[in-house]
Amino acid sequence: MEDLMKKGIVIALILMLPGIAFGQKIGVLPFEDASGVGPQFGEQVAKFIRSEFLKNKKVTPKFIQYKPKDDEPATVDLDKAIELGKKTAVDYVVIGTILEADASSSSSGVGGISVLGQSVGSSLRTVSASVTLQGDLISVREGKLIESFRTSGSYTDHSVGADVSTEWGSVNSDRESGNNTPNAKALREAVEKLVEEMSEKL
Repeated sequence: MEDLMKKGIVIALILMLPGIAFGQKIGVLPFEDASGVGPQFGEQVAKFIRSEFLKNKKVTPKFIQYKPKDDEPATVDLDKAIELGKKTAVDYVVIGTILEADASSSSSGVGGISVLGQSVGSSLRTVSASVTLQGDLISVREGKLIESFRTSGSYTDHSVGADVSTEWGSVNSDRESGNNTPNAKALREAVEKLVEEMSEKL
């Protein structure tokens, strides 16, 4: 009888674990942009990461807006991240850097296209994008860096007469139309890898 009770308690605890894990909160700060796109891109990357953690369902993500005062550095270091994590009541904090964000396009003539019996010329436009992220996973409770991760993503679009933006500023996780560009697809790939690797450490 006592053994059955012990087994029942163990089973109950195991069933409770997913709820306990999901009860943990993770704060995501804007990434520092070392690629030269601009500070808004760092916020966009952080929002992509938050959205990916929402799909992951292992923790509850929260975007942490950081606006430094005049006497504060713009870059968030380990100590500052832990301080912001405590203020926003999260268990973990993600900070990071956009190391590279490249996009290029090229065009070439395409002949032999017939429209309504008329032969017309067109062009094949190729847009390629690649991005590399470094993310640091920090435990607020333990007050230390758990691990740093580096992931990359890339995507190439071949389209006839494609009018596809190569501007990274057009990438926006909150706007559906900004999610289908090569830039957004490359970023999504890098973010998915980053969140997957971080989730294994949570």
